[in-house]
Amino acid sequence: MTSSYTLYYSPGSCALIVHVLLEEFGVPFEAVPVDTAKGEHHKDEYRRINPKQKVPALVTPDGVLTECVAIVEYLCDRHDDGKLLGKAGTWQRAKTMEQIATLATEIHPLFNRFFHQDDFSPDKGVQDKVKERGTEKLLAWFREEDAKLTRPYWSGDTLTAADIYFTVVARWGRWLTPAANEMKNIRPFYERMLARPAVARAMQREGVKGFGTT
Repeated sequence: MTSSYTLYYSPGSCALIVHVLLEEFGVPFEAVPVDTAKGEHHKDEYRRINPKQKVPALVTPDGVLTECVAIVEYLCDRHDDGKLLGKAGTWQRAKTMEQIATLATEIHPLFNRFFHQDDFSPDKGVQDKVKERGTEKLLAWFREEDAKLTRPYWSGDTLTAADIYFTVVARWGRWLTPAANEMKNIRPFYERMLARPAVARAMQREGVKGFGTT
């Protein structure tokens, strides 16, 4: 079967959101790993695909698309008929995009402070403070979301694309103390998502696990 898409990903990164969506939609695609630990995203070969030198990058019939939010909207509009994102112009679309935007613009940057504090200063003392404050804000946010998560999904009673994104950031939160994916209400949601065949296939292909830090 000819692939409609080629996804460039780093295992466990935000590209996992796109990976899961492609599996959910059952469209043919090729998944190409990019070893960011070895700096493959900085090499000329990958820079020709994505000059931003980041993942994900999705090669589509229309060209190369980067940035998770844009890719999610593109794929849902092409393959989903409004189920996971809502149809354009609807309240469901606006509210789901609101949740996705929160994750992309508020929570994801906090994880940059947690995982990549050296990007913010060459000074070790400053780096420690950056990570410390990022950790505090992440824990506060996850505790708040855990208290509110009383329905089957983070987004409510039915699955949306925002739930897939939340699953990925909750997985990143396993490095926190306490682990975000172990919190009282987040854990049942998270386990429900891990049990979805599309999520399981994408994680297996990427070689990542849902729990633990190894």
